[in-house]
Amino acid sequence: MASPFYHKIFGDTNRSSSAPPLVDSNTLFAFPMDSDYASPFSRNFGNDLYKDLPGHHENKQEADTNGSGIEDEPVHTCSTTALVDNVVNNCIREDENSPDDTFYGGFSMMANFNAANFVPEFYGYSIFTPQDVYTRAVEMAKDQSGCRLLQKKLEELNPFTIQTIFEQLAEHVNELMVDPFGNYLIQKLIEVSEEPIISSIIMSVSIEITQISLNAHGTRAVQKLLEICSQYPKYIYILVNALNKDIITLIKDINGNHVIQKCLNVFEKNYNNFIYEAACKNMVDIATHRHGCCVLQRCIDAASPEQLSILIDNIVENAVALVKDAFGNYVVQYIIDLNSLSVNARLALIFMESMQDLSTQKFSSNVIEKCLQQNSSEIQQAMIQEIGKPKNLAKMLTDQYANYVVQRALTLASPAMLVKMLKEIKSMMEDLKKNQFGKRIHAKLLRKYPELMEKGFGRV
Repeated sequence: MASPFYHKIFGDTNRSSSAPPLVDSNTLFAFPMDSDYASPFSRNFGNDLYKDLPGHHENKQEADTNGSGIEDEPVHTCSTTALVDNVVNNCIREDENSPDDTFYGGFSMMANFNAANFVPEFYGYSIFTPQDVYTRAVEMAKDQSGCRLLQKKLEELNPFTIQTIFEQLAEHVNELMVDPFGNYLIQKLIEVSEEPIISSIIMSVSIEITQISLNAHGTRAVQKLLEICSQYPKYIYILVNALNKDIITLIKDINGNHVIQKCLNVFEKNYNNFIYEAACKNMVDIATHRHGCCVLQRCIDAASPEQLSILIDNIVENAVALVKDAFGNYVVQYIIDLNSLSVNARLALIFMESMQDLSTQKFSSNVIEKCLQQNSSEIQQAMIQEIGKPKNLAKMLTDQYANYVVQRALTLASPAMLVKMLKEIKSMMEDLKKNQFGKRIHAKLLRKYPELMEKGFGRV
């Protein structure tokens, strides 16, 4: 017959064989255990948490009443329910009933709370452990908390850890670069790695650099690679040659254009010749594109004197087509703002050939006005003379855009040229009042130039 101890552990032996025996720590561990591991299974575990709860009697021993002759074990009311009730009754409710309760509730009870101890335990629950860094890095890289854990390990700058993580990721670098979480890990890996790993990543990425650069996540990882690669000149041309294959696509893409701009920012000027060559060969296509016009402006900023000269020549040659475009006009205005009198004079001479046409268009009229204002006095008077021709003046005064060019010309005209233009305008005053836009310019001209009302003004 089984002993009472046997029944106590395994229960009734006559029950169905399909029912598992009752199990406790004595059956789970058949070998001596460290106190650290045994404590969670101990009947005395966590007594400090319960000793002040109602109904808890520490080391209570009573005489056996069942006649077995065996003393009962100490009675402990270590229930979760009791603990929760205690927290609710003694903490939350007391705080709610506090006479000092204000808008912030019981915030004061948290004053001594040690957040430093709390965060490591409860922030970012993860299915991964620090040991997984050495075996499950690819899987972790695609998980938010796993990716953060890997980044923390990389920040320790332990060569063995860096190498171990890289060896796991080596065949997945391109894939991870376009991953919402993985791209951050690759960026961190690039930051902390030495040349051998950087070289390996460059070789891998160069094969698919266009596809990666066009991706919203990949573009950031590629930019980080370009930034670090600038420290290793012998690898720059590998990336440059890869980017050059689809340079126009990259320049015109919402994500890819930032990769090209990063080249302009971090590479020495001679490495960026491929960008300037592409820009000059495809000037109108690039300059009239939303993102392309921004890249061209960065090209102007980053250019060497030789690169800038070639670029400006191409912009000037295509100036008429560019100033009519919603984006291209900004490129022309950008070189006007460089305040090179020789360049601005070249533009002025080109614009004068189509003064009326360019002044009556929405985008180009802004460029004409800027070019007029930012030129030498000699060029200004030549442009004003063209504007003041009767055939041009009659059309421009009544146009919704060109009338602003005329007003700017009047403020910059020499005294002799001003009188000449006002005489022409006086002969058109009656016609101005009949036109929607002419009415506004009519009233404005009379306020600024009252001599237009004089009967004798304008007569030969």
